[in-house]
Amino acid sequence: SSALAWVARPRARARCLGSSLPPPSTSPGTSRARTSGTFHPVPTFAFDRSAGAGASAGPVRRRTEMAAARGAQGRGRGGDFASYLSSVPSILGDSIDVRNGSIRVVIGNEAGDADSIISALGWAYVKTLEETAREKDAAEGGRHAVVPVVSVPRADLALRRDVLLLLDLAGIDAGVLLCTDNDVVTQQLLPATTDNGEGSTPRTTVTLVDHNRIRSSLSHLSSLVSEIADHHEDEGDHGGVTLESGNRIVAFEDGRATVASTCTLVTERLLKSIESDAAVDGRLGLILLGVILLDSVNMLPAAGKGTPCDQTAISALLERTDWSSLEGMVPTLLDARALGKVFPQGTGRAPDQTGLFEALSGAKNDPKFWDEMSGTDCLRIDYKLFSVPPPDGSSELRPGPSSVSSIGLSSVLLTLDSLLSKPGFGGHLASFVTSSGADLFGVLAVTFVDGAPRRELLLAAANEDVVDSFAEFLTGHPDAAFLELVERDRGECADAISEGSRLAVRVFAQGNGKGSRKQVAPVLLRRAAEIRRPLPGEAR
Repeated sequence: SSALAWVARPRARARCLGSSLPPPSTSPGTSRARTSGTFHPVPTFAFDRSAGAGASAGPVRRRTEMAAARGAQGRGRGGDFASYLSSVPSILGDSIDVRNGSIRVVIGNEAGDADSIISALGWAYVKTLEETAREKDAAEGGRHAVVPVVSVPRADLALRRDVLLLLDLAGIDAGVLLCTDNDVVTQQLLPATTDNGEGSTPRTTVTLVDHNRIRSSLSHLSSLVSEIADHHEDEGDHGGVTLESGNRIVAFEDGRATVASTCTLVTERLLKSIESDAAVDGRLGLILLGVILLDSVNMLPAAGKGTPCDQTAISALLERTDWSSLEGMVPTLLDARALGKVFPQGTGRAPDQTGLFEALSGAKNDPKFWDEMSGTDCLRIDYKLFSVPPPDGSSELRPGPSSVSSIGLSSVLLTLDSLLSKPGFGGHLASFVTSSGADLFGVLAVTFVDGAPRRELLLAAANEDVVDSFAEFLTGHPDAAFLELVERDRGECADAISEGSRLAVRVFAQGNGKGSRKQVAPVLLRRAAEIRRPLPGEAR
């Protein structure tokens, strides 16, 4: 979100899609207990970065290859979901080899959480189904490929334990997925320059999922954005992508998201794209369901995340997915006891909603995992950089000791005391802030107690005036009052932060447990834009 959020403009309303989805039904149990199953260490993958594929030892890859072989006839052009994913490199090759082809790249936000990654895979597949239905004869208009890109480098996937577990449960090999550092991505799909050489590269368009402003490192490709599906406050960028066209879906109203997960939007789109009596692909249904449960915190009222649209999507996936297609799957990352909680009736039947949520949440929130991570990894695992645009589009800015042009926010799943106590954290924090390019940096810490979120905030900057100005705003301005921030005693954290750190730091307890990054970022960005606004009478 950014300072442009206040501009009066129509927004896409995230209403459920009526007849496309069945009415919500009573959900299976909502136990709040942590999973007691065992999450085994993430396997080592050997990747071929140039080809975008990889070799994963063990049964996951063999299952994926067998599934791809079974679906070869429909591969990539309306075939099953696993076959589509495994055939993306060949689909991409066919499109690049023709001059009149086009490629749509679907990519999530730079934090690369489960919602960003899975919604990109799902949206790309749904668009492929729609494209196949429109193109009765592909030769008439050239080849049109839809390609999902995982929005983080390949190595960073190892930190997304919930994503790896979900893919493993669905029998999908993470090695076949394209990541941001694959050669074909950096050199052809999302190049560092807009120069297309001899012009033989097909036309490329970009779909943004789980964000509505292209990341700053790809800002030179901003004109290629032609579609948005998101649930964060609309930053107002990419003005050519309009609501009227149906290509701008931003499920955010009145200061809050109207769906907890972009995967809910994918589910709605999917169910509009298939026949009313058609079943949802088993692997696709499982990964969409898993992410919606994660993002809605299993629809627990205490979390305040889930919405009626999310519940409708959950019910539809449970009822319409072809679970029998998963029969015989043997995931490798859960032991038999934990797997039995996810699929108490076997892998050929619908999963238990609470069992699936607890397995994924346990993988993501595992205290041992977070305790063992370095301070730097904790800060980078879920990091977003926001640019503060000039107010009202002006290129003239009011300089000032507390003005900033960028804000970086990291979300972590441990208490700030635990984070600050990591060996050498002060130095890690200073190095990360310096390398991130953010003028103001924040850590949003969240833990859960009986399903209810407990939140804290850390602000840091090299410029003490910046931290003091924003701290004063957050604790004293009416626009930030809803967050209920109370500054902690600076002495409590001084020792941990001062060691090796050259930053000014302030730490806060946050009373409003429902105020996530979706709410904090717009508040900070609006304040940053206001500070930069020229005073009345100043030249613009």
